[in-house]
Amino acid sequence: RISNGIIFLTHSTPIEITNKIMSSMQTYRKKSSDDAKSILESGISTLDALTSSLAALPYKGNDALSQAESAFVATLGEGDVEKANDVVDAAYKVTRDALSMGSHHTRVLERFVALHIPQMEDGNNFGVSVQLMFSKLLTDERAKMEKSLSETSKYYSSRADAIDKFSHLPKTSVTETKSTSKSNATGGKEGDEKKDSTSASTEEKTSTSDGGKVNLHRVKALAALDAQMYTDLVSALQSMLDGFVVILDNLEKNWDKLESPRGKGYGGYGSGGSSMVY
Repeated sequence: RISNGIIFLTHSTPIEITNKIMSSMQTYRKKSSDDAKSILESGISTLDALTSSLAALPYKGNDALSQAESAFVATLGEGDVEKANDVVDAAYKVTRDALSMGSHHTRVLERFVALHIPQMEDGNNFGVSVQLMFSKLLTDERAKMEKSLSETSKYYSSRADAIDKFSHLPKTSVTETKSTSKSNATGGKEGDEKKDSTSASTEEKTSTSDGGKVNLHRVKALAALDAQMYTDLVSALQSMLDGFVVILDNLEKNWDKLESPRGKGYGGYGSGGSSMVY
């Protein structure tokens, strides 16, 4: 501070520093509560959207896998094995978007719970137990979602490898040849002379084997890969939907314990209110 033109250096007391830190953390706790509440409030619309996406997928029932595989064999048997599988592509997009959203939401809720765990004290820890059980649920569900995201990401690489094994597809090779010649002439009418010339030629060859006929076993192998991925995606979406509805149900039922594990009147961390030091 400055007084009468003289600068006095002042230092914050430990209590003032503590109050400042705690005030800043309270801002983060409030933000985490608002984010968690937003997820809860939009929960029904999120669940409805996921349920609709699941219902829109074409192959269902106990024989969904064989349904998909038979349909894919019929399409691939026409010969255009390099064409994308529109059914799997649609399931791939909707499922991975849902998994990514679910993973993000669970992380937001994990942060909400972690920032509302109260100071460690003897007794009155039932609310803390609720927090810890909910945190474990979040961690377990997020791990499943992220594992499905990782595993399904390999689909297109596996499909490309399977397509490469089709021998009826034309294989093109390109050969480019370049040649350069130099010549020197002396004592001519124009004096000494140097000449360089370069020529290039390109040869392209296209070949097929099996007489251009599609190998049925390769078709079935590719159809099986597509059908397996379709089934995996449907299963991942169903699992994500089941896990997310349980998360929202627990969040709604236990909101007060999760936000204020020792009650609104508690003055410490996890009270949902202020815990400033005076």
